[in-house]
Amino acid sequence: MFKKALGVLFLLASIISAYGCATTEPGRPGGLVLIPTQEEVNIGAQVARQVEKKYPVLKDHPAADYVEEVGQRLARVCDRHDITYHFKVLVGKDVNAFSLPGGWVYIFTGMLEKLDNTAQLAGVLGHEIGHIVARHAVKRLQIALGVGILCSLFVGEKAGPLTQNAIKLIINMAMQGYSRANEREADRLGLIYEYRAGYNPQGIIQVMEILRGIHHGRIHSWQKFLLDHPPPQERIRLLEQYLRLLPPEAMKFPFYRREYHEEVLEPLKWLKPLRRRDSHRRYYKGLPPRQDGSP
Repeated sequence: MFKKALGVLFLLASIISAYGCATTEPGRPGGLVLIPTQEEVNIGAQVARQVEKKYPVLKDHPAADYVEEVGQRLARVCDRHDITYHFKVLVGKDVNAFSLPGGWVYIFTGMLEKLDNTAQLAGVLGHEIGHIVARHAVKRLQIALGVGILCSLFVGEKAGPLTQNAIKLIINMAMQGYSRANEREADRLGLIYEYRAGYNPQGIIQVMEILRGIHHGRIHSWQKFLLDHPPPQERIRLLEQYLRLLPPEAMKFPFYRREYHEEVLEPLKWLKPLRRRDSHRRYYKGLPPRQDGSP
């Protein structure tokens, strides 16, 4: 057993070294992934249950339906089709969106209310799909939990449910953002998927411009990158460089502003007058508040 353990540690060190040197070809997310797809999906499902215990999920509401529709349109043209994608709206003021391993994408109503058109929404969702396609969370998780994973693979131990520490690690990674290289890759992939899906790819740049001036006490992933790294203009410049690689007609693709206002912004106004104790009865169903004030 001692020899096996030494072998595992040696292999882990080799993997970490190889992972650190890994590169990804444009449009072809890659890198060393030890966690099988089904295990990734199981991990994502466990974490998703915890997320949905913590935050209320908007259900049976036009905005939630529209986010799902746009998300699935993007998922159909992305570079990964071995998983099922789930797009959900969380009720909260957070100006944020994040993704989990295995296909879960969440966006807060606070983010939706800051956007102005569907191309911007597609830019946000496409960016989060990019993280899933490139398996950013999985790659970081397997480094953090590398010894346990390798023991299960090479020593024969059976993997059980994720510990609470592992769940917290994944949620923190998703909510607080990834490395500079990961965020750039997700930006690039999001722009590509937005273009493939027929949305104006300038939408994601508009999102960066909107969020650049927003400052809250709690900094979330989309703002965190803008604040923690070199000037936001650099990120925007990179996106503009990617735009120039697309066919010129892409700049003429629609933004779908009217549809966004009708399907998302107007219905979300229904949520504002509701008292907190009424929320589970009303905004989950997407019903406008009664004019007579009755429950």
